[in-house]
Amino acid sequence: MVRLSLEGVRVVEFGQLIAIPFATKLLADMGAEVVRIESCTRLDGYRVSGFYKNDTSGEFWNRAVNFYEQNRNKKSLTLDLAQERARETLRDLIAVSDVFAENFTPRVVRNFGLEYQDLRRVRPDIIMVSSTGYGHTGPWSGFGAIGYGTEAASGLSSVTGYRDGPPTIPELPYADYTAGEHTVFAIMAALAHRAMTGRGQFIDISQTQTLSATVPEPLMDFTFNGRVQGRAGNRDDIYAPQGTYPCLGDDSWISMSIRSDDEWASLCGVLGRDEWIDDRRFASSLSRAKNHDALDEVLAKATSSREARELEAELQARGVPAGAVLDGKALLFDDHLNERGFFEVVEHPSGTNIPPLPYASRPWKFDKTPGSIRRAAPTLGEHNFEVLRDILGMSESETTAMEEAGIIGTEPTRPRATVPPSNELLLEQGRIVRSEPDFEEQVNKRFGLSQ
Repeated sequence: MVRLSLEGVRVVEFGQLIAIPFATKLLADMGAEVVRIESCTRLDGYRVSGFYKNDTSGEFWNRAVNFYEQNRNKKSLTLDLAQERARETLRDLIAVSDVFAENFTPRVVRNFGLEYQDLRRVRPDIIMVSSTGYGHTGPWSGFGAIGYGTEAASGLSSVTGYRDGPPTIPELPYADYTAGEHTVFAIMAALAHRAMTGRGQFIDISQTQTLSATVPEPLMDFTFNGRVQGRAGNRDDIYAPQGTYPCLGDDSWISMSIRSDDEWASLCGVLGRDEWIDDRRFASSLSRAKNHDALDEVLAKATSSREARELEAELQARGVPAGAVLDGKALLFDDHLNERGFFEVVEHPSGTNIPPLPYASRPWKFDKTPGSIRRAAPTLGEHNFEVLRDILGMSESETTAMEEAGIIGTEPTRPRATVPPSNELLLEQGRIVRSEPDFEEQVNKRFGLSQ
């Protein structure tokens, strides 16, 4: 049996939503034992919204789609940290763990006695990761953080948007995901350092800075050239044409970037517009850039009658960088991703009424120690007794007493779901472009699942 890369590493996760749960999910995929600390009095925001088939009946908190995405391969231990016995239990768990990872505000961690100096008393070589919006030092350290704010502060928003338009915020909380990826690297570096020196350390993750690190061009352009970049939409300062153009069908598009006269000639040939090659407006990269508005107009007319994936294949065959714009369905059914095994089918806990479903796996492939999705995200408190008994060595009477005292549990004390809007309303508001009632049959057929 092949061992996983991180077998033997135990991570205690005190996280919410994305930034830390996403990072520890990737560690868990590679074999780390991740024990997620939850609360029956204050559920993770992802447990109370976005449900399978929009069903908010019964134990809805065990049927939340985004929670399943971020928390596979983990164990759930519920602790009411308002009680001292719960805080003692958490400290006992940290004492036999390698990493403690959290993304609450410094105030929350301080109130629960979970700061780095507190943890070192119970585990001197502990690695603690704290992921906050702006870091633990500096004048912004006390600011509240949400994805939109961190993306604005990172510099990304200043260069995102169309020419002469306002800054644009990404639809997804992009900073949370860059923070998660950087956190994985930071934890692995700290584990390697501890293996060599025997010393743990505190890792201060600024979610804003993790995103700034991925968009250094505006900063360096001013540093070297004294220039403040503006927004350019889909265009480039050098390549022309570059943009996203409509294709045949509802909300169907293709993106392309032409880097040379040869590629321009190839594009004209594929589109059956060889006369554009001799058009003085488009004869060179410089003239195409000067006449980009006119070029976009004629290109849009030419591409609108073509199917995006077919046009993509023809252009790629001629060496033209082009890609169809894939939505969620297209990604799920994409032959390339499925041939690479990017999606893994996962069984869900009994009682949730969620059938086996495919999940996106990892962006890397190991040939010797590949990771895997071995189980779905846990139900609330699913592993209470397993963690207390098998890891902490508690007796049955001790765990029963904790349950009776409300220190652990498997149901929220005040269950309240965020009622999702109907698909009809989402369509009317333009928040989705279509709704397909037969999606189950399509997914089952694509992945060979039973009906």
